[in-house]
Parts: sequence; C-alpha cells; structure tokens
Amino acid sequence: MEKIKRIDRSLVYKGAWISMYTDSMAFANGNFANWDFIHHNGAAAMVAEDADGRIIMIRQWRPGAEGEILELPAGGINPGEEPMSAAVRELREETGALCKEAKPLLMIQPSPAYNDEKVHMFYGKVTGYAELELDENEYVTIERYSLEALIEKVMRGEISDSKTVAGLFAYQELKRR
Repeated sequence: MEKIKRIDRSLVYKGAWISMYTDSMAFANGNFANWDFIHHNGAAAMVAEDADGRIIMIRQWRPGAEGEILELPAGGINPGEEPMSAAVRELREETGALCKEAKPLLMIQPSPAYNDEKVHMFYGKVTGYAELELDENEYVTIERYSLEALIEKVMRGEISDSKTVAGLFAYQELKRR
C-alpha cells in the first residue's frame, strides 16, 4: 500500500487561474485527514537581457506581499499556449520588449506542499521594443539592472519572489559556464 493516498477531491472554489480543492487523504497508519490543494494553470517568466547587458525587471503590486515587489516579467499560461510563447508574450505585454529567440532556463514548483503550480523560465536577448499591452488593472514600473546588482538585491532581501530568485541565479550560473 502507498504511504499516502488521495481517496477523494472536492472542488471548493474555481477561479480564472486557480481552483481550490479539499482532498480526503488516507495514510498507511490508518489515519485520515483533509488537505487543502490548489490547482494552478501554470506560469512562464523571462530573464531578458537588453543591448546594454541589463536585465529587464518590473515592479508591481502583489497581494501576497501586500505591496510592490521587483520581479521578472511573468504571467499565466493561457489554455493551449506553450510556456515559451507565454514568456515571450508576457515580456512584450508588460515591458514592450521583444525577444525573437527565447531559450529554456528551468522550471520550478514554488509551493508543492499545497499547489501544483509550475513556473517555466526562459532567457533571451531583447531584439526591439513595441507598445505595452497591460491588462486593464495592471500597473507596472519597468526597471533595468545589471545581473550583479540584482543578485545583490536578492542577497539583501530586497527581492524575495521565488521565481525571480531562481531565475536570476540560474541565469548567473548559465553565464558563468
């Protein structure tokens, strides 16, 4: 027998990007418990380097932080959309930056204890600029930093967003190699 087995899943809430469930779990020791579980449609992020070698970042308000945070351009993957296309689209929409050739960097699961979100990260060089295409209630400030300055911000605790931390360190390691 498996040590832990889901015996039932009940939908509690269905939103645009997430669905929340209560899972009824059975354990090898004979115990039962209910666990909260969140399904997420997935996200994609981009480490985009401009012609001056700076990384394009956005600053925006996030409910989990209850304030503005500095992060990589990122967003949800639309139904039927490939993660790389989503990363390139989000970069263009949020910053106006164009990237003709994005390459996979890594995939992370920010909180697998209670959700199945996967964030696919890519990197690429900015090849031009277009108009911003922000969502109706999306407000961002575009900022550019050297990779070294961003790593310092992470180490000082000024950047704590998990996808951004993972993406920046992975990109640093890729460049080091």
